[in-house]
Amino acid sequence: MAGVLGSGDHKVIGRLFIVTSLILGLVVLALSEGFVIEAIKPETLDIFTSDTAYQLFTLARIGFIFLLAMPLVIGVAMVVVPLQVGARTIAFPRAAAASFWGWFLGSLALIGSYIGNGGPGGGSSIGVNLWITSMGLIVISLLLASICLATTVLALRPTGMYLQRVPLFSWSAMIAALLWLLTLPVLFALIVLMYVDHRSAGSVFVGNPATLYGSLTWLFRNPQIYVVAIPVLGFVADVLATTSGARMQLRSVAQSAIAVFGILSFGAFLVAPSASALDSPLVLVMGLVAVLPLLALAAACADLFRKGSFKLHAGVVYAVSAFLILLLGVAAGALGSFPNLLDAPKGTSVSNSIYFVGVSTAVLLATVIASLGAIHWWATKIGRRPANEKLGLLAPLVLLLGSAMAVIPDLVAGLTGKGLELNADYTGGSAAGNGIAAAGIGLLALGVLIAVISFLPLFKKSDDEVEADPWNGLTLEWLAPSPPPLDNFVGDIPVVTSAEPLIDLREEK
Repeated sequence: MAGVLGSGDHKVIGRLFIVTSLILGLVVLALSEGFVIEAIKPETLDIFTSDTAYQLFTLARIGFIFLLAMPLVIGVAMVVVPLQVGARTIAFPRAAAASFWGWFLGSLALIGSYIGNGGPGGGSSIGVNLWITSMGLIVISLLLASICLATTVLALRPTGMYLQRVPLFSWSAMIAALLWLLTLPVLFALIVLMYVDHRSAGSVFVGNPATLYGSLTWLFRNPQIYVVAIPVLGFVADVLATTSGARMQLRSVAQSAIAVFGILSFGAFLVAPSASALDSPLVLVMGLVAVLPLLALAAACADLFRKGSFKLHAGVVYAVSAFLILLLGVAAGALGSFPNLLDAPKGTSVSNSIYFVGVSTAVLLATVIASLGAIHWWATKIGRRPANEKLGLLAPLVLLLGSAMAVIPDLVAGLTGKGLELNADYTGGSAAGNGIAAAGIGLLALGVLIAVISFLPLFKKSDDEVEADPWNGLTLEWLAPSPPPLDNFVGDIPVVTSAEPLIDLREEK
């Protein structure tokens, strides 16, 4: 316990992020399932009460980003990125540790604020103050983690690893971290305004409990929601490249696609959304163009298999499933960006349509699927033994089906619904569509459970030596022993002469 609490080892910190976010994610999934069941018959509240329904709905939505998706992908990146770039440790290891403990304490305080009748719509002034403060702590902690990840890629690479040779998952983690560093400070500034207004100015502006959640809707709107999913592209590219066993001829296309997708995910300019801003040509262009990097990455990955081999394993199924759900979300976001296509719920803006609940849910689910796939793929680096391959093949298929069932009904309701069906909460959507979505979230919970069970071998010590490179990998993390020692590698890191240094080593032999 003392080793865990005081550790600056990036692998320990990453595992703490992963395990804790999965535990808190169960709360998010349970709340989401409850609200979808309520939505089947929204005129009555069978699970929640009128006093708590709105507050807990905001916890489910905010928690999906800040308690599950972002910390889960950060946890994976904390473990993998230093290994991929050949670093002995993560940049600023104590700051990395502080990022986890700050996020963890902030998450507990966030949940505690709801218990104390705080949060959006809360009736307790102290509880609302606690909610605002905990959100600030969470955002600051995620910013600190972003600094550590970006600096590791930019400053701790070995000799010969130029930026164009950085492994694609680490490249995507760096792009994501830079975008988080550009957008999360905007959110933090808004949180400061909330606190000052609520504490000292009489809640006349953004600090009013009734408008707290409304001030955060830009986080769930495209393009901003895409910032969470940038590492999905790197995971997909790395897994498929390693599976093919071939050098990626269109590597510059893949790197550029990830970078462009990152640029197109900047949506902090919508922090104070208005009808004119949401209908602006910029939003339309960014929404439409965001599809192109995904198609370019798909083309670069497909080109791998012209010369390489193909083996069906859990990593590939996870990668393809995550990519398909992300493509669904981004394509839906592009469609929803067209002005006047969607009707706005009565008295609100188009951003409050249930359609964009479907878009954000698809993007966040793609992030979760890819993160679970990354845990399976890098199991011997994150844990002690490989994950269960048979369960690993089943889990992403269940998650893919559950994601489609959870997302598509909201998209259909946003396109065809009228009146209350357009509401972006448990009162929106059609009864039939919400029934399908409820079954979908149930499948998602089952898929996560199967994935977690497949990870149980990671916690067990092995009497036999664990293979360092089970996938015949291409990048430096597979040069490290399994599990990696405190300083990651045994011996010196070879000079990197290409983007696939392990292929170079095998050819030298």
